[in-house]
Amino acid sequence: MHDDLRARVAADFPRIRAELEGLVRIPSVSAAGFDAGEVRRSALATADLMRDAGLGDVRLLEVEGAHPAVLGERRAGADRPTVLL
Repeated sequence: MHDDLRARVAADFPRIRAELEGLVRIPSVSAAGFDAGEVRRSALATADLMRDAGLGDVRLLEVEGAHPAVLGERRAGADRPTVLL
């Protein structure tokens, strides 16, 4: 079982790293004086990654005067915990 996990992580690592490198290249600084459009672009890219990972009902949560947050759901069953990162 551990060998299967190691093999899966090794196989997925280059893709995951490339995805994260793409995200950190977006200059999405959430402070006054920085381009809010870049924060939105980062949120949209995050939403795309969540959809690609199989999460359902992925959407931006919007509140006037604030940057968007990204929400996605994966319903695994009542007996399984939910984790948000």
